[in-house]
Amino acid sequence: MNKNEPDIRENYIHDRFVIIAPGRSKRPNQTIKPVSPKPTAEEIQKCVFCPHNIDKEPFVYKDGQGKKWDVKVIANKFPIVSKKFTEAYGKHEIVIETPNHGQELADLSVPHIEKILRAYQKRTSEISKDQKIKYIFIFKNNGGKAGASIEHAHSQIFATSFLTPHIIEKLTRAKEYQVKHGCCYYGELAKKESAKNSPLRIFKDKYFSVFAPYASTYSYEAWVIPFRHVDNITALSKAEIKSFAKIIKCLTGELTKVEDIAYNFYFHQALTDSDEHFYFRLCPRRSVHAGIELGSRLIVNTMPPEEAAKFYRQGFKGC
Repeated sequence: MNKNEPDIRENYIHDRFVIIAPGRSKRPNQTIKPVSPKPTAEEIQKCVFCPHNIDKEPFVYKDGQGKKWDVKVIANKFPIVSKKFTEAYGKHEIVIETPNHGQELADLSVPHIEKILRAYQKRTSEISKDQKIKYIFIFKNNGGKAGASIEHAHSQIFATSFLTPHIIEKLTRAKEYQVKHGCCYYGELAKKESAKNSPLRIFKDKYFSVFAPYASTYSYEAWVIPFRHVDNITALSKAEIKSFAKIIKCLTGELTKVEDIAYNFYFHQALTDSDEHFYFRLCPRRSVHAGIELGSRLIVNTMPPEEAAKFYRQGFKGC
């Protein structure tokens, strides 16, 4: 088949078809992105997540001593869910990833990213104590196209008392696969795409498989799956957290080479299903979903995942 000819692929877990249509876009732009202007003193003064403002607010978690901190978690002032709400019961928190305005995740050291991941672990553990909570979703919106409303580096923790139909469907299909094949879908996927001959392989160490999914929804999409079967981030060991932090830095660092690209990352944690296999999904937002995607749920991706994997592999050579 001509490499520029569209290819239809199926995402098994999400029961969705993706058309890989490389002819609709130019090859990836790997030139260095123009350096963003340094934030002005006025921007920093107005930033609600900078220390001089956020330190006036109560916090639920802090990594640091005294007034100095590297990571801080606060309650969202404008929550989508809350323990105060009868129907929309839950918790909505903000993880401020650095006190330094203008720093991106890719700019942070591996030890600093480890602190962010530990904050996720600590808050997941604490929130899970509430027996009404059934689901914890941790995500990051980076850039305007990804839905970020505040520039200062942050991510969010969103916990609800129910599972959405999408999550129920995903869990159901994973269980169906396990019954049919006698193994975990995500575990098998991690093994398959970490093979040396896999064109989708990005990186592998003793803890994680990093790859571009076969039916990628987004250009430059990447998944990170631990080889060990764990159902949420609290189960990751110190060694796994260190490896995970390095992987996140390498992936996001490579994305900084793509001009004007925003991204989301997220991972699901269904507290009612210990059979679920934890995985991390990085979704760059190079383009927006339009009429075809919104109306038909048929996804068009102009970046073949094989090309995305090749792009990322270059960055992992130094990791």
